[in-house]
Amino acid sequence: MRTILLLSTLALAWLPAGRLANADETPAAKPPAATAPGVDAGAIPDAWINEALAQAGANAAELTQVLKHFAGDEPKRQAARFLIANMPGKGYIVTELQDAKGAVIDFDPLGYTNFDEARDALEALEKKHGTLEFKRERKIEDLKTITAAYLIKHIDLSVATWQRRRPEQRVSFQAFLEYVLPYRGSQEPLDDWLDPLVKRYAGKAKAHESGEKLDELYKFLTKDIAKRVRFNPRYYLHPTDQGFTEMGRSGMGRCEDITNMQTYAARALSLATAADYTPYWARGDNNHAWNVLLDKNGVGFTKAYAHAAKIYRKTYAIQRDSLSFDLPEGREAPNRFMASTTARDVTDQYGPTTDVAVELGAAAQGEKHAYLCVFNGGTWKAIQWSRIEAGRATFARMTRNLLYLPMIHNGEKLVGAAPPLLLKKDGSITRLPGTGAASAVLATALRPRRKNVDTLEEKPVSHLKDGGVYVLKRWDVTKGDWHIVGGGTAAGTEPMRFETLPADGLYWLVPPQSRRLERPWTITPGERQLWW
Repeated sequence: MRTILLLSTLALAWLPAGRLANADETPAAKPPAATAPGVDAGAIPDAWINEALAQAGANAAELTQVLKHFAGDEPKRQAARFLIANMPGKGYIVTELQDAKGAVIDFDPLGYTNFDEARDALEALEKKHGTLEFKRERKIEDLKTITAAYLIKHIDLSVATWQRRRPEQRVSFQAFLEYVLPYRGSQEPLDDWLDPLVKRYAGKAKAHESGEKLDELYKFLTKDIAKRVRFNPRYYLHPTDQGFTEMGRSGMGRCEDITNMQTYAARALSLATAADYTPYWARGDNNHAWNVLLDKNGVGFTKAYAHAAKIYRKTYAIQRDSLSFDLPEGREAPNRFMASTTARDVTDQYGPTTDVAVELGAAAQGEKHAYLCVFNGGTWKAIQWSRIEAGRATFARMTRNLLYLPMIHNGEKLVGAAPPLLLKKDGSITRLPGTGAASAVLATALRPRRKNVDTLEEKPVSHLKDGGVYVLKRWDVTKGDWHIVGGGTAAGTEPMRFETLPADGLYWLVPPQSRRLERPWTITPGERQLWW
């Protein structure tokens, strides 16, 4: 069922597949020096404050009370201005399962024993009601609901905790504003989590003051939260983020929930941490989010995820150079990740990257933006954007050794705008137009061995099954879609051999009733499948 694949946060990492050729993952070398993004609270224009107050409506009086309360009280005044100026768009989002007409379908994944039962129940509902999607049913905006008492208490305690750190342990004020001060992690309900967590970890704070190393303190928090909030795959089908109180009751959640709880704990100790994520894996399906410990200047990375095509860091500050501020009126971003106004590209903090320049085809004529996409969930998903200038797009900071497809979004869907390309480990680019010399290939599988990043469970290579019927597709650059170029029935353990295929093509071997879990591949000089 595609609904699950497109909307859950199930994260799959794809690994080398035994005797099958498989492109090596980019080694997580020490990343290049990166400068921390600056957040200058003193430079926040009054216009941003006034805009937030205007959007707050009747609740503007609460926010004005906060500003007056901290007038002349540095740095709390700056903290209040930072939070309020960047509050537009923040809030608690409630999702509901809906049919194509928008009718809410009753479904509670937590009412089932395990994920498989919940998934089967969801698929049964889709057979009954047609295509179903988890949609954002309503948003409870912070600007219109947050109270002065809540914000004043949070700022007072957060600043006091930061100031108690010795100067050599204290993060910069810029890093504090962005990665310690904010009162929420994502789109969870508002909760008073700071006060109880400051009290819970008071002993660890003293140990840190006495010389406990920063990374040891962070490891302690990570282990402590792992015991308090355990991963449960049923929450893949529970896309509404949990709050602090709810997680305390349930004791479980998905990676987004656990990331939020880790963020709360770190902030209670005035540690600068960030919630980083990859919108879509390039070698598998779905996506992933994780916490990363930052240095005093707000720079950091986690080696385990350096192979992600793009890595974004959630920020409280509104990123006013993001795609949403650049789109023409009436045109939407191709997905909710690209629509985010609070995500900063930090891919280059994780490892070597390349700016990918692409000459676009006729499909891009009249378009202002192009997108670089990865194959995920059986379709192409946009993970980076670029302005189009003179028929050319340059996609900044792309991770190497991965497969990409340049596309445009015509207002309704993504459309291919250039041939697929392989960004090699050395930064060079190989394009896959599918027009080269003829080659043969021995196909033995549908996808390589895979590993679940959340559960660490490994699944074996998906080999062809005796008697199974399969269709071979090649990406057609002209049509901008997959084109059937062959097929057949597997016999025993023998590979299927396909002749006269363009050696520079991109291929996808699937059964007729595919759940779109198969991976695309190219042909090696040895006539074998090379997975992407």
